[in-house]
Amino acid sequence: MKLSDMKRPLLIVTSCTRNYGWVTRAFLEGNTRWADYIIIVDQMSTDGTREMCAEYKNVVILDDPDMSYKENIRAKRAFMKGRELAAGRDAIYFALDIDEVMPANWQNTEDGKKILNSKKGDMFQLEWANIMPDGKTCTIGGWQYKVFHDNGMAWQDAAIQMHTPLLPYSSWDKSLMNSVYDFPLLHFGRFHEKWIFYKGVYYQFLDVHQRRSKSVVSLYRTYHSSTYENLEKRPINGAWLFDNVDLIGLVDVESTPIFFEYIKELIAEDGIAKFQAIDVWTDELCSAIGAKDPRSIGWRMLHSYLCVTQPLCRIWMFRGIDKILKLFI
Repeated sequence: MKLSDMKRPLLIVTSCTRNYGWVTRAFLEGNTRWADYIIIVDQMSTDGTREMCAEYKNVVILDDPDMSYKENIRAKRAFMKGRELAAGRDAIYFALDIDEVMPANWQNTEDGKKILNSKKGDMFQLEWANIMPDGKTCTIGGWQYKVFHDNGMAWQDAAIQMHTPLLPYSSWDKSLMNSVYDFPLLHFGRFHEKWIFYKGVYYQFLDVHQRRSKSVVSLYRTYHSSTYENLEKRPINGAWLFDNVDLIGLVDVESTPIFFEYIKELIAEDGIAKFQAIDVWTDELCSAIGAKDPRSIGWRMLHSYLCVTQPLCRIWMFRGIDKILKLFI
């Protein structure tokens, strides 16, 4: 390693996965091109994910036989491994999901240079470029705190293990936060339509399992939002893509969603009656998991009301009705 390289911060990517092989190749091909290390906590994937990771010299895979959803715990494990590999050297961490890739041009932009020359403790939030199923357009939206210049702070554990911070933020000091506008984070989560649909279904089961949402009404409004669908589609910027690898072509959209097995695990643990509150019980889902719709007439009526009023839920009258419903349900 050159002396000049020794003086700069290490660039370390952390991620967690379980059977996301359909997008893992794109993740690896894109992010291994600039990262010094990529550390992946894997829940013993059986779909070729582990074999793909083994092909790259700068990828470290950590085995995790625990099949439960513990986002913050796995993120902490990956981060601490990064500190071990850095061995006291200055490092910048990128907490990326397995369906996210930093764009090809990020280091050449002004914001990219700000990240590379940041001071310890600085945090950066990136906006998603959601790659659309046509592979030619994207929508821009969804800010995520993804980058942290390590300052040695202690990890902050989270009581709930869903949608938790993936980096050790001890506070949200506005002076340390930076928004990146020169480039987005390439996000393939919406590229595989069936996958993203059933991921949303699984998240609703998980939300109930972890008791994350405060009310049934809030849960419905959150997971049936059309925020991303209403965003303007725009052409993908060619500068975000690499000249010598077709990232989009590496994504396998023919793969079968894995979430049916995860849902069955939650039902086996909690009992199907616990999940009456969520409006997910399509014929396809019931057939796939071998179950019947457990909802009573009352739950069906509530879901019908929420469905009809979803486009109007921000109007003051319906917001008021929602507040009343939250008091009694």
